[in-house]
Order: sequence, then structure tokens, then C-alpha cells
Amino acid sequence: MRNNSVIIATNAFFLADTLREKLKDASFQVFVAASDNELADKMKAVSPRFIFLEHCFHGQGTDIFIQRMVRRNREIRIVMWTASEVKPLAAARFIAAGAESYFSLRDTSNNIETICTRIASGRSYYPADVEAMLERDYIYTAVKEDLTQREIEIIKLTISGKSNKEIGEILSMSFHTVKFHKANIYRKCGGNNPIDILRNGLLRGVIHPDDLEQ
Repeated sequence: MRNNSVIIATNAFFLADTLREKLKDASFQVFVAASDNELADKMKAVSPRFIFLEHCFHGQGTDIFIQRMVRRNREIRIVMWTASEVKPLAAARFIAAGAESYFSLRDTSNNIETICTRIASGRSYYPADVEAMLERDYIYTAVKEDLTQREIEIIKLTISGKSNKEIGEILSMSFHTVKFHKANIYRKCGGNNPIDILRNGLLRGVIHPDDLEQ
């Protein structure tokens, strides 16, 4: 049985101190990790119940990082937080990846202790506009149009770091044909860069989080 402990994952120590005090008030035992290695070490040592993960801990790949953690540590609950304004679409992506709550230190500065107490009791929390976004199921609209087998092959090669020229050589097609397929992939994935392809591939099950390990 995991205790009521928390690891705050952030390299912004002044923000960690603010959140740490609120979590202590909500009867959490609190630790801070500023890097992947430190987080991994403290997870082994502490066996935390919660990870309070800053929204930019892994930059654009934070939602992918969440998916890995949830899959490998099913008993741990992921709570997202930010010092800036909560953006509903970003929050929806994090929750779709496996995070159960999302709040802002700024927007809820007078209510953080109440929110943390709610989370400690086993209930999720996110702002009303995020809830509205989730109810519309917006995060999944981009995955409803089927990918072709060729597009799936190109996604996998793109994620592995292959250039359009290299993909063309592997699949025996011209550079311009690869670009044509990628344009269709971007349209179906609702984005315009490899990160959007990666997120969409993970949501569809085309790509597995373990496939991203080096």
C-alpha cells in the first residue's frame, strides 16, 4: 500500500517550494525531483502515491512522458500543474495521456490547498473550461479518420528519425510521393510537425511508448 507521499517533478525550485507548502498543509509527505534521473531514484526510494508533474517538465514531449510513466507504474497517479494559465487543449492532451488532474498555481492561488486535499481523497480536479473540452471529446477528433497502411509505415519511419529522402529509399517511392503522404498524415493528425504525428500515433496505438526507448 503506497503512503500519501508526493514527488514534485520540476526544475523551478521557487515554484516547488510554493507547492510543497500547500501539499504539506494537505498532509502529504513531499519530495522534489529536478531531472529524470532524480525522479527515477526517488520513485524507487519513496514509492510515491502521486507525481505532481510540471506541465513543461519534458517540453513538447511531456504527454508522451506521462504515457510511459502510467504504463510502467500503474499504481502511481499523475497530477499536472503549471505556474501559468491553464490551456484547455494542452490539459486535454495530458489527461488523454493518463494524467488525472490539472491545476494552475496562478489561477487557483487561493484554493490550492483545497484542490490538493481533493486529490488526496481520490478525486480528480481540473478547471471548468478543461472539463468542457473533455466533454466535447476534442482531443480525439483528430484520430477518427483512418490511416492507410502506407501512412502508418511512414509515421513509424518519421518517428525513428528518417528523412523524407531516406523514407523514399526504404519504401521505394519518390521524395515528392513521401511529401504527398506526409501532407495527408498531417491533415489526419490535425497538426503540422513530427510531435503531432507522434502524439496521434500513440493515441491510435500505431506507436507504443516502449518503441521510443533508445
